[in-house]
Amino acid sequence: MLHIQIIQVGKTRDSYFKEAESEYVKRLSRYGKITVDTVEDDDKILSRVNKDSYVMALVIEGRQFSSEEFAEKLREIGKKGHVTFVIGGPHGLPAEVIKSSDFSLSFSKMTFTHQMIRVILLEQIYRACTIIEGKKYHY
Repeated sequence: MLHIQIIQVGKTRDSYFKEAESEYVKRLSRYGKITVDTVEDDDKILSRVNKDSYVMALVIEGRQFSSEEFAEKLREIGKKGHVTFVIGGPHGLPAEVIKSSDFSLSFSKMTFTHQMIRVILLEQIYRACTIIEGKKYHY
């Protein structure tokens, strides 16, 4: 069973982002275990990462995928059983977090708020799961 962990800096404050996050976490629960860990600052990120996890840092400079390519990547790393996505705060991620990650992922060269990227990440993980399962959501 796949375990997806999301480590994020700072709480989601806006109710519409909270609602969207909750909806996607609920939808994802049928595909495996999902946990969302919120830390107060960047210094606490690495202490929350599972040592056996494949870690993907979300950074602008990372690799971009189509939804199908992201699904394939998630299928590959899902064989390890545990994947952690790390989202920084308003100033991004510290260099040591990026360096210790297994992969750097980017959803765009544009900058998004950290609250918005959380929803985008959850939606893309959900989309990837539906692609892997052959569900109609993506099409």
